[in-house]
Amino acid sequence: MGPLIKYTNRLILRVENESKAKQVLDLYLRNRLPFEQYEPTRPASFYTQDYHWSSLHREYIAYTMGTFLRYYIYLKDRPDKIIGAINFNIFRTSREPYAEIGYKIDALYQNRGIAYEACEAALYVLEHDYQIHRVDARIHPENIASITLATKLGFRPLQFEPQSANILGHYVDLMRYTKLL
Repeated sequence: MGPLIKYTNRLILRVENESKAKQVLDLYLRNRLPFEQYEPTRPASFYTQDYHWSSLHREYIAYTMGTFLRYYIYLKDRPDKIIGAINFNIFRTSREPYAEIGYKIDALYQNRGIAYEACEAALYVLEHDYQIHRVDARIHPENIASITLATKLGFRPLQFEPQSANILGHYVDLMRYTKLL
């Protein structure tokens, strides 16, 4: 397991539990339109506090088992407001363990280097605390901001994945990027 809390120059990255369901829901409600452009289609119950309570409960259990890590992102000078998240699905069934990364930043806080700072810190945890050597990112080809971030972090294009995600009710192509740690 990695640390529950990780600090950077400007940020607090924290694994949360069910007590933050309302704050997580608020993040998604504030950013529904920008997030839905590039994320899989969500069930109707996604935009409820109960959904996020259950999700946080499952995430915390998976964190204790070493199969999932999600850090919620806070500014040090605003430690009461979730402004994003970075997560890793950790796979240990293959010959060499690897992870898939996902990240999101509140639209009001984008283009400030926050995602880069959070990802750098979280990738360090993944490498040193989980002994992961490879991380993949599945990115919609029109998500230029995500492609730019992944490239800046050292991810490289690996493979095209046709019709691999249902986004806004349509199957779309994704591109898989990879980074060796």
